[in-house]
Amino acid sequence: MGNKIVENRGSALVLIIIVTAVITALGLTCLSITMSQFRIRKSNSENKRALYKSEGGLDYAYAQSYDLICSAVEDSIIKSEEYLLAEPDDIYGASDVFKNNFKQIVYCGFVHEVEHCLSSQISVLNDSSLMFVNDKLVARVSSKYISESGIIKVTSADIIIYVPDYLDIISNAADISDLLRITNFDL
Repeated sequence: MGNKIVENRGSALVLIIIVTAVITALGLTCLSITMSQFRIRKSNSENKRALYKSEGGLDYAYAQSYDLICSAVEDSIIKSEEYLLAEPDDIYGASDVFKNNFKQIVYCGFVHEVEHCLSSQISVLNDSSLMFVNDKLVARVSSKYISESGIIKVTSADIIIYVPDYLDIISNAADISDLLRITNFDL
């Protein structure tokens, strides 16, 4: 019988090409997974940032409401004191002047003060039906933020403003921060 010599030349090259192809495929798979994870993290980060910016609009509306209340109280005290100069014994009349002036300032200035935010689009959703009921004004405020990549986040809440009692204000028994509440958040 004749001896046949099997030549194995080139088999190592084929094996190296197969191993290289498998390692390349694994590397590309890992790269693809890493890139998709990065995109997911970036998207989550942008979503959170947009939500925080939108909530920042509500914070701005709250701060503007607080400033408006402070201004309304100060102006109403002045009007009541002027009334008391003319009618020194009519504390109830001064109280009515205080309340009416406070309501007018808050009612007329609320939408204007709240809707001027640079980072978010803030709107008073019930501005056409805005009114004081039982010495309380309830405004539904919405804040919308659109990120550079087009992510839109909208948050809303009720801002409630209470009319203070004149006698509590002049005796320093009332805290201005008790006149303002924010409730019913929608994210």
